Amino acid sequence: MKTTVYSSEKKTHFFKEVKEILKDLKSSQFLAFQMTKRDLKAEYRQSVLGFFWAFAPIVMNSLVWIFLNTSGVVKVSGSQSIPYIAFVVVGTTLWSIFTECLLLPLGAVNSNKSILSKINFPKEALILSGIYKMAFNLILKLILVAVILIIYQIRPSGSIIFFPVYVITIALFALAIGLLVTPLGLIYTDISRIISNAVALLMYITPVVYAAPTVGIFKKLFALNPLTYLFTDARSCLFGLPAENLYFMMVTLILSLIVIFIGLVVFRKAMPIIIEKISG
Repeated sequence: MKTTVYSSEKKTHFFKEVKEILKDLKSSQFLAFQMTKRDLKAEYRQSVLGFFWAFAPIVMNSLVWIFLNTSGVVKVSGSQSIPYIAFVVVGTTLWSIFTECLLLPLGAVNSNKSILSKINFPKEALILSGIYKMAFNLILKLILVAVILIIYQIRPSGSIIFFPVYVITIALFALAIGLLVTPLGLIYTDISRIISNAVALLMYITPVVYAAPTVGIFKKLFALNPLTYLFTDARSCLFGLPAENLYFMMVTLILSLIVIFIGLVVFRKAMPIIIEKISG
């Protein structure tokens, strides 16, 4: 039986790898942009509703929870200072951003498997293309949030300046996790299924469609979930309420950036092995 042993030709110098990654990201911007245009055109070319599908899941999920709450089937509470409909729409939008960024690296590579072994190009372009596409969808989703603010005649206060920072932190936090699991996810399809199920469960211990409980075991579960603090403060900033976890947000942002660079290095070193396994 043939035995294949993979070994690195040279030692990995982290900062040198990061420098090369940044160089490749800069040089592959045009390629990533073209790939993004191709994907967006393919996604919306034959769609009657067009860009509506970018925030259709947010609308549908919000309507389900609004119906369940108003009908009394499920009794959940949002915030006393925020209308429940606005609470749900904003929470679902933030959750959509988190899940899209979490699945971004794995999805970007999987959708381009056919060209990985045929064309030599910086593989970081796939991640960059996914980020461009996510940014485009993010703009559409934030339009929906703006509409909610207008409908409820909410005048944001000075704290709204922190809202984009919280959104970026949530996105980078998800991207960091996604990058770390991408190499394994490309080799073992079980990983993507585990992530999908884990994300579905995680939503119920995150203040997406209801506020964090103040008593019981779920209070402890919510307290252990870092997304609880990010989601609560992001929503509060948008509706003129004070942000209570700015220090936690800044620490999370810094740690997420560090983990992203670690994930990019791991991604870069693992891609030759992954391409060989995929093509083989």
